[in-house]
Amino acid sequence: MPLFVIEISGEPILVFPEDTLALAQEEAATGNVTEALQEFERNGAPVWDGEAKLTVREATADETAHYDAGFAEAMEDGEVSDEDRDEFAVFLIETDDAE
Repeated sequence: MPLFVIEISGEPILVFPEDTLALAQEEAATGNVTEALQEFERNGAPVWDGEAKLTVREATADETAHYDAGFAEAMEDGEVSDEDRDEFAVFLIETDDAE
């Protein structure tokens, strides 16, 4: 499944899988992804304030590698299984909530 990146005001924030760019854009506009961006914090503030411009684009090779590494780490930690790959997202930034 292709990977896409959500950018906030031009900064790459999150990489996640979706079938098409159109579906990724829809997910970024209405789905659980936007909730997570408001729930997770960076420097004591929500990653997304709910107002800054969100854009979605295809992930680069480096961002894909970051996703693969994050998914592999989550599998090693027993947090996910291979069946969860299509529902898994990885932040490209450090969050206050990172474990």
